[in-house]
Amino acid sequence: MGMFDWLFGGSETLVEDERLKAAIDQVIHSADPRLKLVSGARQRLAPAVADALTFARDAVATLPPGIELSQENWSASPLLRALFAAPSDIGATLSASEDLQAFLQTAESRDLDTLHGLLAATRVERRVLGSAMEGGILRSDVAKVTVSFTDFRLAGFAGDDGGIRRKLEDLILEQLVLTTLHEVANTRKHLEKLGTHQQLLQTRLRLLEQSGAGLAARVDGGPCVQTDLDRVRTELAANETQMNELGAHGGGLEAHIDLLLKAMQDAEAIIQPARTSVRLNAMNTVVGADVADASELELVEFSTVNPGRPRRVGVLVSFPRTAFVERRVDLDAALRSL
Repeated sequence: MGMFDWLFGGSETLVEDERLKAAIDQVIHSADPRLKLVSGARQRLAPAVADALTFARDAVATLPPGIELSQENWSASPLLRALFAAPSDIGATLSASEDLQAFLQTAESRDLDTLHGLLAATRVERRVLGSAMEGGILRSDVAKVTVSFTDFRLAGFAGDDGGIRRKLEDLILEQLVLTTLHEVANTRKHLEKLGTHQQLLQTRLRLLEQSGAGLAARVDGGPCVQTDLDRVRTELAANETQMNELGAHGGGLEAHIDLLLKAMQDAEAIIQPARTSVRLNAMNTVVGADVADASELELVEFSTVNPGRPRRVGVLVSFPRTAFVERRVDLDAALRSL
C-alpha cells in the first residue's frame, strides 16, 4: 500500500494518487522549491491540496461547453458577437496573445492543428440613456445598461477539452499559491517599514536618555503626565511586538507552509466562481425576457488574486491554428545579431 493509499484510507485510485502527487509537486515548486527540504511538508500539504484540487475540478466543471473561436463562427455565435465588436477582432486577439505564442514554442503544440484554451475577459456594465417605446410613446431618456468586454487574455492551452480542463485545475492551484506569495511579500514589506521605524525610535530613545529629558513633571499639582521618554519606550515595545508577530506569521518555511494550507482551505473564498446569465440584444444592451430579438448568455465569473482587479469572465474556446498569425523565429536574423 502506497503512502497516499494509507493517507486516504485506500479510497484513492492509482490515477488519482498520481494526480494528487503532481498537484503537490506543483504547489511546492510554485511556492518555494526549498519546501521539499522541510520534513513532513508533503504529508502536511496533502489533505489541503486534495481538497483544493476537488474544488478546482468542481469549479472547472461549471464552465459551459467550449465554443469555436474563429472569425467564421462570429455571425453564428451570440456569445462571440457579444465579446467581439467585429470578426477581425478575434484574429487580432489570438495573434496578440503572448501566452499563445509562448505555447507554440513548446513540443506539446508541435502536431496540434486545433488548440483548446481559456479566454478570460472583464465584463464592463455602463448605465446610459437611450430611446425606447413606453406606453406607445417614444422616449429618449430611458435608462439602459450596456455590456462590453475588455482586457482579453488566453491561457491554459491543450490539444483537447480534457487537457484544457486539467490545465485549468492547475491554474487555480497556481492562483492559490500566488495568494500566499502576495501575503508573504506584503508581510516582508511591512516588516521592512517596521524595522526602519524601530531604528528611528531607538535613535530617539538614545538621544532622550542622553539629554536627561523625560523626567516626570507635575502640572498645577495634578497627576504625573507621561513623559516623552515613556511614550517612546511604549511605542518601541509595541513596534517590537508587531514585528515578532509578523515574523512568526510570514517568515520561515514552516510559516510558509501554514500560509499555503490556509490558501488551499480558503480556495472557494479566493476564487469565488459564480455562474450567471445576461440577456443581450444586438447592441449589447441588457433586455428582459419579453424581447424576442435577444440572446441569453451563460457566463462564469471568478475573482483574481489582485484585490484591485474586477471579476473576470471565463470561456472555454477552441480554434484552428490557421485562425491567427503565428510568429516565426527568424534564425538568420538571430545569427546576424550575434
